[in-house]
Amino acid sequence: MASLVYGSILFGFAFVLHVAWWRIRLPKRQTKVLLLIFFGFLCVGSLILQRYTLKISIFGLHPPSDISEYFQLAIYFISLTLAYMITYSAIEVDSPSLLIVMMISDAGKSGLSKELLERDMDDTVLLSPRIADLLIDKMAGIREGKYLLTPKGLLMARLFKFYRDLMRADKGG
Repeated sequence: MASLVYGSILFGFAFVLHVAWWRIRLPKRQTKVLLLIFFGFLCVGSLILQRYTLKISIFGLHPPSDISEYFQLAIYFISLTLAYMITYSAIEVDSPSLLIVMMISDAGKSGLSKELLERDMDDTVLLSPRIADLLIDKMAGIREGKYLLTPKGLLMARLFKFYRDLMRADKGG
């Protein structure tokens, strides 16, 4: 139980720091900074908990006291962090489906005409932000006017291709 309580508290503190940081200045490489914040909190927080084990008590629970409890705390914290990362990616950059749903919702009961939807959903909305993200995250680069994958991008592409082949997934969006 201590791993659950203290893991949740550490995650909460990391989340508060994340929100405060984003309100002050939005980082260019948001995913990288999020990982640094959350895993930094896991490491530093675990060290603080270990140092003050006997002096801290929340809900009558002392922090984890042995390696197995810290392992449980870490697994729980990492699970929360990865679940949050997946959720955050949906708000970091709007997906085409989300943009379409929001446009239809904004249109209200009168609905959204097909012409207006097609006019507003062009490459500046759908393609350009994703290319910019690939360049910022150094997954791709431009050489002689052509986009090329970097080693990091190539690794990611191979990973996704392997997973799609493994799952026999068709191309989709």
